[in-house]
Amino acid sequence: MELRTLRYFLALAQEGTVSNAAKALHVTQPTLSRQLADLEKGFGKQLFERGAKRIVLTDEGVRLREYAEAIVELADKAEAELAQPERAVAGDVYIGCGESDAMRIILRAAKRARDEHPGVHFHLFSGTSADLMDRFNEGLFDFMVEFEAVSRPDCLSCPLPMLDTWGVLMRADSPLADLPAVRADDLAAHPVICSRQALKAGVMQAWAGEAFDFWDVVATYNLVFNGALMVEEGLGSAICYDGLVKTVEGGPVCFRPLDPPLSSNIDVVWKKHRRLSKAAEAFLGCLQKECGEPETR
Repeated sequence: MELRTLRYFLALAQEGTVSNAAKALHVTQPTLSRQLADLEKGFGKQLFERGAKRIVLTDEGVRLREYAEAIVELADKAEAELAQPERAVAGDVYIGCGESDAMRIILRAAKRARDEHPGVHFHLFSGTSADLMDRFNEGLFDFMVEFEAVSRPDCLSCPLPMLDTWGVLMRADSPLADLPAVRADDLAAHPVICSRQALKAGVMQAWAGEAFDFWDVVATYNLVFNGALMVEEGLGSAICYDGLVKTVEGGPVCFRPLDPPLSSNIDVVWKKHRRLSKAAEAFLGCLQKECGEPETR
């Protein structure tokens, strides 16, 4: 496999036709067709089928696309880092993250790094830890912001000096809005919308105890924007972190904390044995200053 051939394959997967892919790549159609035929021959597998209007990837083609995207992205990342002048602190920093008000600390560190080194650029990818972990393990992220942080022997970490507090986002006309805080038993009488990650990790089950068995979890979300829309449309009340959805007096939704309170710790993690670029090292130094943690642990 050559990177060029993988780029050809990805272009075909995206464009859907040989003619469109050839235009996007600025190559002739015969050249592209020959390269793709050689790719299929090399694997001994059919990677795509010609449909009525578009080329469709086979199951083997879909699997190759997943690998090809990671390989090409990692190659581009390495090329960009190695192209930087030896002493220059410049380049790209890739961060996988979720939704949290604690991201303000990371963004302040990014601003500080940019002030000190204008050649540093940042790329944030949002999702849950489960969504992002594969890309982090493959080396596509320099850092990952992990909520409900667990011990990772292969990683170093910088804990953020704040916690995320859980609560319930509800419509202003919900009976729950009359409560100063929401208990697990209170939720048993109302449809619940819950973070998929919190359910998978058992966070809500541990907090609610036996009352969890009586919850009617009508929907789950991985990023809270759609969770908030579900609340507004009356699908249920969403358990989420405080500060993620703006609420105002007289607005359509309001937020109440949990009783007893429930909080999550947050760590920024990076691979212990993976060498950071100069740009990533500069960001890490600024982050540690923001967190009041001068040394990596």
